[in-house]
Amino acid sequence: MDFNQFKQDFRKGVRPIVLTCDRLGLSPLSVSILGLAITAVSGVIIARGSLFGGALVFLVGSGFDMLDGDLARLQGTVSRRGAFLDSCFDRLGEAFLFAGLTWYFAGLPQDVARLPLVLITATVVGSLTTSYVRARAEGVGETCIVGFLQRTERVILLTIGLLFGKWLLVPVLAFLAVATLGTTVQRIVHVAAKLPGPGEPQEDAPMDDPEVPAEESE
Repeated sequence: MDFNQFKQDFRKGVRPIVLTCDRLGLSPLSVSILGLAITAVSGVIIARGSLFGGALVFLVGSGFDMLDGDLARLQGTVSRRGAFLDSCFDRLGEAFLFAGLTWYFAGLPQDVARLPLVLITATVVGSLTTSYVRARAEGVGETCIVGFLQRTERVILLTIGLLFGKWLLVPVLAFLAVATLGTTVQRIVHVAAKLPGPGEPQEDAPMDDPEVPAEESE
C-alpha cells in the first residue's frame, strides 16, 4: 500500500472540512489542540475497555493531524513553530493511545496481560527511538528518511487492531514491536555508515540536541 498516495487522497477528501474550519475562523494551532484532546479521550475510552469505540475516536483525532497542515497552507501561516508543535502533538497523541492500552491490559488477568504489556513497551521504545535517530542524524548534518515502518503505518495498523479486538490487536502489537525496533536499527546503521569514523576527515556539525525538523513526519 502506498501510504503517501493514501495521505494525498485523504487530504483531497477532507478539503471541504479544511475550508469549513477556515470559514469558522479556526487557526491551525486550535485544530491541532482539538485533535490532541480528541486523541486523549480515545485513550480514556480504550482504558475503560471499549477498544472499538476508542479506535473510532482515535481515527477522528488523527484526522486533525492532516487538517492543521492544510489549514496553515490555506491561511498562509506555515511556520517552523507550527511544524514543531504539530510534531510534538503527534507524539503525545500516540502516548495517550499506548497509555490507554497499557491501562486496559493491566486490568486483565496476569497470564493474559503479560505478553501484550511487553509488546506495548517494546513498541513504545521503538517508536521513540525511531523518531530520535532521525532527529539526531539531522542534528549532525545527515538525512535519515529510511525506515520499515513510520508513524502513518503505525497509526493505521493500531487502529485496525483496535477495531477488530484483542484477537487481532496482540498480533498487530507483536508486528509493531519488531518493525519499530527494526526501523531504529535500520536507521542507526544507515546514518552510521554515512558518518566519518576515527581517522577520517571530520566535518563541522552541531553536537547539541537538534531541533525537530520543520517537515518531520517521523
